[in-house]
Amino acid sequence: MKILYICADFGIPVLGTKGASVHVREMVSALNRAGHSVVLAAPKLQKVLWEKPEEIAGRLLHLPPAPISRETMKCLMEFEDMLGETSPLPGQIRRMLYNKEMSHQLLRHFTAHPPDFIYERAALFSTVGVMVAEALAKPLILELNAPLADEQSLYRGTSLGALAKKTEQFVLNRSEAVLTVSSLLKNYAVSAGAKPTAVHVSPNGVNIQNFQTKTATEETKATWELGSGPIIGFVGGLRPWHGVMALPKLAEQLHKNHPDLKIVIVGEGPLRMRLQNEFEARGCSKNVLFTGAVSHENVAALIPTFDIAVAPYEKLEHDFYFSPLKLFEYMACGVAVVAAEAGQIGEIITQGRTGLLYAPGETTTFIMHCERLLSDPRLRKEMGQAAAKEVRSNYSWDHNASRVISIFKTLKKQERPL
Repeated sequence: MKILYICADFGIPVLGTKGASVHVREMVSALNRAGHSVVLAAPKLQKVLWEKPEEIAGRLLHLPPAPISRETMKCLMEFEDMLGETSPLPGQIRRMLYNKEMSHQLLRHFTAHPPDFIYERAALFSTVGVMVAEALAKPLILELNAPLADEQSLYRGTSLGALAKKTEQFVLNRSEAVLTVSSLLKNYAVSAGAKPTAVHVSPNGVNIQNFQTKTATEETKATWELGSGPIIGFVGGLRPWHGVMALPKLAEQLHKNHPDLKIVIVGEGPLRMRLQNEFEARGCSKNVLFTGAVSHENVAALIPTFDIAVAPYEKLEHDFYFSPLKLFEYMACGVAVVAAEAGQIGEIITQGRTGLLYAPGETTTFIMHCERLLSDPRLRKEMGQAAAKEVRSNYSWDHNASRVISIFKTLKKQERPL
């Protein structure tokens, strides 16, 4: 089949290292492995030009915004700067202008030779998938990874909150099928206008070819100077909701019984400086490694070096809609996991068999679980093996790609109303 994959989100550099970037590339790769032809259309390839771009399996159609959009955004930013103000408005206006630009370019490319269906990763203010699908009379399968309008309002602020919400409702209602990454997000999608029978749950997954359970780790440990002691690792963005500020206390407490313990933090984010200062204040900085942002290939090499992998999410003021990519990658590598029991995490991990769970924000229990695993190598091994079996059997990107094709086949005989 021929599939047009749209990612109109300026916040997702499709050749970059962000989790969302990985998700896009892995879905494209899985669809290609299944024998389908995929074209990925996106406005942004990399966040930083100095970074080596990640490889992608399908065809890539780079569609940067037109000069008029860039100039409009620049004028709005200059106006705000003159007033000594900053807001999300310039970026939001750019997103809205880009809908028409991207849809026109896609129709120019695909009107004569259309895809069998369109797959779009939902993005704030994006109506591109709906516009192109209706013009080509092809089904639209929408992938929803978060309650976008609510998330923007809560974490980043929005000048056009009501319009963002209306756009989300419009797109959900006009999609033939909607894939959500969790059950809670499915409920949200239905409440926001998606047809209940059109919504399917499809959790994140892992590339089981790249994330192996018995990978030799000596070379990676030597490269990163990890030493021979036990390692507790974290992968992800250094942001408040990831719970990373629990790590300094964890290190301080565990070093009492495990002085050669290493904390490895794989990722980058705005809390890095604060984290470094907190480790320093607790006297643990020499036993902590910040790798910064690394390639997905390096993530796959680093995780097997962990004795314990953690996902210490904080208690949020809203439902935990997400499907943490790190969780599936930890488990696929056969590493024992300690995670906050938030949202889908409690559905993926079986307490005491494939990982250890604790209530979000309960730092004492978090530390206790890590201590228990550090003191019991046999339990770590058994738990890691059970976790790997669970994830590798049920949560691969290939499974997700197969689900997408199955959904399309159920839509194939339905004609899109003109």
